[in-house]
Amino acid sequence: MARRSPGRLGLPLELIIVARIIGASLIYLAVLSIAQLVTLGLSLTVVPDPARGTFGLVGLGIAEGAALIAILLAWRLVDRRPIRALGLYRDRPFRRWLTGAAVGCLMMGFVILVGFTLVDGASWSVNSDALRATVALVGGFVGYLIQGPSEEILFRGYMLENIRGRWGVRTAVIVSSVLFALFHAPNPAFGVMPFINLVLFGAATALYKVYLDGNQLWGVFAIHTVWNWLQQVVFGLPNSGIAAVPQDALFTITPNTALPDPFWGGGFGPEGTLAASLVLLALVAASLRQRRRAGLDKTTRRAAMAAGAG
Repeated sequence: MARRSPGRLGLPLELIIVARIIGASLIYLAVLSIAQLVTLGLSLTVVPDPARGTFGLVGLGIAEGAALIAILLAWRLVDRRPIRALGLYRDRPFRRWLTGAAVGCLMMGFVILVGFTLVDGASWSVNSDALRATVALVGGFVGYLIQGPSEEILFRGYMLENIRGRWGVRTAVIVSSVLFALFHAPNPAFGVMPFINLVLFGAATALYKVYLDGNQLWGVFAIHTVWNWLQQVVFGLPNSGIAAVPQDALFTITPNTALPDPFWGGGFGPEGTLAASLVLLALVAASLRQRRRAGLDKTTRRAAMAAGAG
């Protein structure tokens, strides 16, 4: 039987990894909560009422940015590893981000146009205040440009890399995805379908990082950002149970709630729908297909080298 490798404190490495993940999660939540309280206080005391909705989206980005920095510091000071090892290598980051954004647009576009519009028969309305809608679109994008990467740094960065280093990719994907889903459990309207889809989202983005994007985070940063921004700020639907404000969205989509919850989200939004399940499973399948293709390529190269040597 293989012996466990001891950590720096003489403890089993497995125990140290679990402690790191728990500690990083608590630090993330603590910093996020404190920063959210600060931005909420500013919103109530300084920001004019008409601008509070947009400031809330920007404030979300500020709070998540503080949490993101905390995880980067934990990785650097506690794990003692370079920041790039999280998946932040300078290898065509802008191109990878744009590709991820396109993937996010395609997935959410399918959910909205097919799931909500064609199947559910949801009704649409347009924000009559063009200026406020434009400000909300920009402010919301800035907020989610930070919020999405913040969660990705924790789950597809810190957690995934710590677990993978000891137990392999499969365990890392499963554990980080389940924890990602449980992270959203306190949100309104959370239930079985949202839990399944959030696990699928975690698995899809983890596999995308590992097998489709060269173990880099830039693409999943974009997928997460665009996914959240489109569903809440562009289409006015709940984001993981957090309701959108019609005045601070470009469109407002009103689902047909007479249908079963999996068709319209049951109040949790697109992430509670079967349409989301389909697109996330498609991304999982595409990532696994790339893994198999890469394995076949390696086998082919080895066979060619062996033939050449013979």
